Amino acid sequence: MEHEKSLPNIIFFVPDELRGDCISLEGKRNPIIKTPNIDQFAKDGVAFTNCFTVNPVCGPSRCCTFTGQYVHSNNHRSLYQLLQPHEENLFKFLKDKGYEVIWVGRNDLFRKDAIEGSISRKIRIKTKSIKTNPYSLEHSMRKSFYFGERTEEEAKDIDYYITQEAINYLNSNPRTPFCLFIALSFPHPPYTVEEPFFSMYDRENVPAPIPPKLDDKPDFMQLINERYGLKNFTKEDFKEIIATYYGMVSRVDHQFGLIINQLKEIDAYENSAIVFFADHGDFAGDYGLTEKWPNAFQDCLINIPLILKIPGVERKNVIYDQLVQSIDIFPTILHIAQINTQYTHFGKSLIPLLQGHLTKLRNAVFAEGGYNPREPQCFEPVITNPELLGLGIYYDKTNIPKEDSSTVARSAMIRTKLWKLIIRDQGKEELYDLMYDPNEANNLIDIYAYDKVKADLKEQLLRWYLRTSDNADWKRERNI
Repeated sequence: MEHEKSLPNIIFFVPDELRGDCISLEGKRNPIIKTPNIDQFAKDGVAFTNCFTVNPVCGPSRCCTFTGQYVHSNNHRSLYQLLQPHEENLFKFLKDKGYEVIWVGRNDLFRKDAIEGSISRKIRIKTKSIKTNPYSLEHSMRKSFYFGERTEEEAKDIDYYITQEAINYLNSNPRTPFCLFIALSFPHPPYTVEEPFFSMYDRENVPAPIPPKLDDKPDFMQLINERYGLKNFTKEDFKEIIATYYGMVSRVDHQFGLIINQLKEIDAYENSAIVFFADHGDFAGDYGLTEKWPNAFQDCLINIPLILKIPGVERKNVIYDQLVQSIDIFPTILHIAQINTQYTHFGKSLIPLLQGHLTKLRNAVFAEGGYNPREPQCFEPVITNPELLGLGIYYDKTNIPKEDSSTVARSAMIRTKLWKLIIRDQGKEELYDLMYDPNEANNLIDIYAYDKVKADLKEQLLRWYLRTSDNADWKRERNI
């Protein structure tokens, strides 16, 4: 027990759909957005500006993050294949180590029958507050995911109560070591926030979105642009969405600050390993698009924030631009919690990098997404009525794949510092020169001069699949 008391507490703070370029880091990453609490936290730890998720959708991303595996090696391809009772995961390892594992907020990770084996206690949140779509079916904003300003009453949403319950837990003299997982819904669309966050950003000063040059892009990007009613949006319309999204991020920053302040209040801040990251990003107007898509891999969707404070690691207030992946969180936390396991995973601990033993962790990062027509269990249920309360906004998002399954075809991405290649089972593939075209505006996939680059990247992609394509049972049992 003395050994367990010496272990650090572990806190995960996980916003949903937060882009990596929407953290200020005191203006070093984004000079417009205001995230003072996250910035201050980064001074006490380290930040990674080139962290990439392995899937652009919440469920698969979280399943991969907390198992240390890729989509194709853990079978969690969509929102509907969540962790089952028999599956190993980070929280189960922590619980077995002696941690009290407390879950507050969104799930998108465990099936109901799998929670008890991995979580000590899940704090349930109940709230009736929800802002409905304020626009009529004929309005140009109706399908854009933009809902605009909300009232003080609407602001008492699930994230409000998640934050309060997390603070209540910290204030309850919790036994140590504990693992507290806090999963917010913001800044997931619809794009809506209350004051003072709604007016926090001058619409004139927020950056213009990446232009909607879609003639060389996959069909689904053009379909989203048209079917969501975004085709006729002006730059000012998109800036309204961006400013509101920024306001949502600043609200997340405020709530994160409340958690940090409470940790300091109970003298648990210094002896806690704290991980701030997101599951994936958001188009937020870039390419003339909003929300996300299951087989899209633009950096605005897969580049996520990752900031860690780890007790005992002397390196602080450092910003790393080395390539890392969301699944690298898994072995890093195992290291911090002094957990040794033969469990098969493909993450790489960040600790050697932070201790100066390595200068580079990865040469490339990988992501995958989408489904095949033979996988009907993966597709989102089709919304049949655009006026359906709460879900009507997903009418076109769920009907596009029904009408043309190639729009969500299985796809895989390799990204280096210089290049990004996306291959697809069906539909337009993509190749970008990230040095000269960081906004991924010009798709080079059909240009003969880049055939060698494509071949080299495909070879790396093949070798990655070869190394990670299966996952033998790590317990080594042979019952005959």
